[in-house]
Amino acid sequence: MINHRLFVLGLLLLIIGCAETSTTPLSGQALSGLPATSQTTTQPTRRTLSLDGVTLSILEAGTGEPVIYVHGVVTTSNIFPKYLAAYSPAYRGIAVDLRGYGDSENPPTGSNISQFVKDLIALADRLKIEKPVWVGVSMGGMILQQLALEHPDRVKALVLVSTTDGAMILDRDLPSIGNPRTNAEVSKKILLESFPAGTNPQLYQPLLDRIPTWNASVLREALTSMSVFNKHGQLSAITAPTLIMVGAKDDVATPAIAAGIQAQIAGSRLVQFETDHFMMAEDPEGFRRVLGEFLHTLKK
Repeated sequence: MINHRLFVLGLLLLIIGCAETSTTPLSGQALSGLPATSQTTTQPTRRTLSLDGVTLSILEAGTGEPVIYVHGVVTTSNIFPKYLAAYSPAYRGIAVDLRGYGDSENPPTGSNISQFVKDLIALADRLKIEKPVWVGVSMGGMILQQLALEHPDRVKALVLVSTTDGAMILDRDLPSIGNPRTNAEVSKKILLESFPAGTNPQLYQPLLDRIPTWNASVLREALTSMSVFNKHGQLSAITAPTLIMVGAKDDVATPAIAAGIQAQIAGSRLVQFETDHFMMAEDPEGFRRVLGEFLHTLKK
């Protein structure tokens, strides 16, 4: 296990080292001075909060300044627990189940990017958090781009993971989700296509296990909002410190798309992993350390 971790860390340092010397658009700014992050085994606690029109479930752990994590279209807050206390006592982690997902309430409508933004601002208000660090994965990153543009005063920093600034098309027949195709069938297909062929099923089984927590209506509405998303050319308005993470093998949120996002956001940083779309599952230790270093820079 120790040798495996040293290998992963060595690979990550090699990637970052290349970013320091590369002249390609993927170079970004160097992420130096990797901090020691907490190895605490503190288990997150879950609670529900009633907002205006919806009840949301959140996972929390750690102490310090708030970091709010936002999941993607076929995941829930269960992709984040290992990171929530990882940066304590400097940062505390809060992972939310979006409406319609996980342990949150499932209203008849509202499972779309615009409503998710409203819910997240209402959640921050309810928690009395003025300017958190926001971390969004895939659809979560799309949600946070819109949030940062609409509410720039509510963003301390932004982390955009495996995401796009334009349409993300994950299904070509949205009206058929629910009938004749089931939510489970479509969600599983999207998840499995996000991992390289031959991936150990143990990596994605916890994600598959959560599919029953959302239904076909939620998936159809969320995917529809992603298919018409377009913030390209608008992101230069974002002034908060921003970290962008991308998988080199991701054919949906590609390195080229990530480079385009970086080019729009002044001073943003880009780190590329040798993974597909779900780098958090394929290289969790690398993700933890890169995010930790970025959070460390915010304290300087």
